[in-house]
Amino acid sequence: MFQTMAAPGAGSAGHALPGAYRRAGAALVAEWIKLRSLRSMLLTPLLGAIASIGISATAVSNNATGWAHLDAVQKAQFDPLYINLNFVFLGVLLFGVLGALVATNEYGSGLIRTTLAATPQRGLVLAAKAVLAGLVSFALAVVIIFTAFFAGQAILAGAHAPHVSLGDHNVLLHLLGNVYYMTAAGLIGLFTGVLVRSAAAAVTSVFMLLLVLPLLADKITPDAVTRHTVPYLPLNLGDEMSHHYAGLSPGAAVAGLAVWVLVLAAAAAFSLRDRDA
Repeated sequence: MFQTMAAPGAGSAGHALPGAYRRAGAALVAEWIKLRSLRSMLLTPLLGAIASIGISATAVSNNATGWAHLDAVQKAQFDPLYINLNFVFLGVLLFGVLGALVATNEYGSGLIRTTLAATPQRGLVLAAKAVLAGLVSFALAVVIIFTAFFAGQAILAGAHAPHVSLGDHNVLLHLLGNVYYMTAAGLIGLFTGVLVRSAAAAVTSVFMLLLVLPLLADKITPDAVTRHTVPYLPLNLGDEMSHHYAGLSPGAAVAGLAVWVLVLAAAAAFSLRDRDA
């Protein structure tokens, strides 16, 4: 009797899981089709990548040219990796804006209503957007960071200036840290876009969070509050992780950025669930 009654339940569970996989796959495919159909979503990352790599190469070339004219103190302070990756600050803003546009484009066009009608599970829609934005951001960040690194270090080596290789101490960790930082910025932009639902407001919010707020906070006279809050702003966490300034450990900075992403993801999911499209 027990075996007879249990069998249908087991069968239902077996069919439910493939059904969930199909819905998740369909949501990802739909988001990918929408993303690649937008010309701006193809041209903007391409132009951003070219600009980032070009800025890095220009900065490295200028420093390599001036290496022979530096005094002993300046040569001792010469950091080939920092010079090479100093463009990441601008790259993070680019990724944050791209993430915001991925989310807000549908609100501006009204397509979000069709999306939610086709996929009523709003959490699934947000998850599909986040997975796709995270994968695209990660792939683009890998291309930008490693291309800029190899090009920059080749320029330094050609000018007989100090340079590093991928196998040198902590170099790979620095590169991966910057990839993680840029990917996190893309997700922060995405969830911010879902929260505000306007391209202009989302871009402004991203700039405020990733650029303006940290710069203003650094101007405040340090006190007990700022010492325990300012280091945890995304920009400062990224600097701690990628450049190892005195302060938080790289592991704490990685965790801090993850908390920012998760908190904004939870807020975006709650907002999407409880608001009309």
